[in-house]
Amino acid sequence: MDILIPFVESNDDAWLDVFLKAKNLHPKNEKARQVFFVPFRRRYSSHGLFKYWWRALEQNYKSLGKVHLLLMQPSQFPSFLNKDDPRIVVHYHNEFIPEKHRPCFNSATIELCAIKELDLKGNFILANDDMYANAPVDDTCFEQDGKPLMFIEGRDAYGAFNQFRKTLTNGHKLVMDHYCKPLPYYHWHHLFQVYNVEFCKSFLNDEWERISKGLGKWRRDHDYNHMLLMMAQNISGMAVHSDKFPHIGYFEMPTFSPQVYAEADTRQVVCFNDTTGKNDKTTREYLARKYPNKSSFEV
Repeated sequence: MDILIPFVESNDDAWLDVFLKAKNLHPKNEKARQVFFVPFRRRYSSHGLFKYWWRALEQNYKSLGKVHLLLMQPSQFPSFLNKDDPRIVVHYHNEFIPEKHRPCFNSATIELCAIKELDLKGNFILANDDMYANAPVDDTCFEQDGKPLMFIEGRDAYGAFNQFRKTLTNGHKLVMDHYCKPLPYYHWHHLFQVYNVEFCKSFLNDEWERISKGLGKWRRDHDYNHMLLMMAQNISGMAVHSDKFPHIGYFEMPTFSPQVYAEADTRQVVCFNDTTGKNDKTTREYLARKYPNKSSFEV
């Protein structure tokens, strides 16, 4: 199965020039340049962990197809990766995001436009750089009888507590309107999401006029994100719910410590989320210990 993953590296000077210009910030020197970026660094930092994502993937995903890497521009290509590896397919934003939304710093726009426009086949996994295959998995862990396999739990209404929950509420209403029937609220797991590309493209094409009004360069309260596709797959019967979905684990970096290493080791799919951008040291130590050797993706 192919994996689709957006990536951004804020330590790239060429990318930072584009970002500051888009924010209408014009520093006069390098010190001011770094100071201007401080409020945004956590959101766009990879914490130097991305190489471990590839090592974990190679070690644990036994039936991997291609990795579709979504980048703003060539300078964003990770220096540790082999540009000539045929398993890595690079897509730049100008290939799939409308010009009016570029330069784009909104993951919701990047992901939905990529799913709608790129030449993908069958079922695929949408991932993020803080989501890891942390124990052996293969395609049978992610699909059943050709349908995307998901672990689905109910929850209370998403509400409008923050921007992200507002986005979930937007998608929930759109999917209910599309199918003209009530839709349960689903607990959102910040982990691999499995999608059927033909279903997703059909749904997005049907609803693109409405969805596109919520897209933009920056995150906003009226965004739509890819989770509406999860909702649509579930209510339509395209996806299959099963407790056999890879055993999942979610950890916030500030709470990650040697005491929970053993728990993380038992999980097939994990997320080491960087909500605060603090205390990534223990996460790095854990990943460096578990995945010390270069993968064949690396130079």
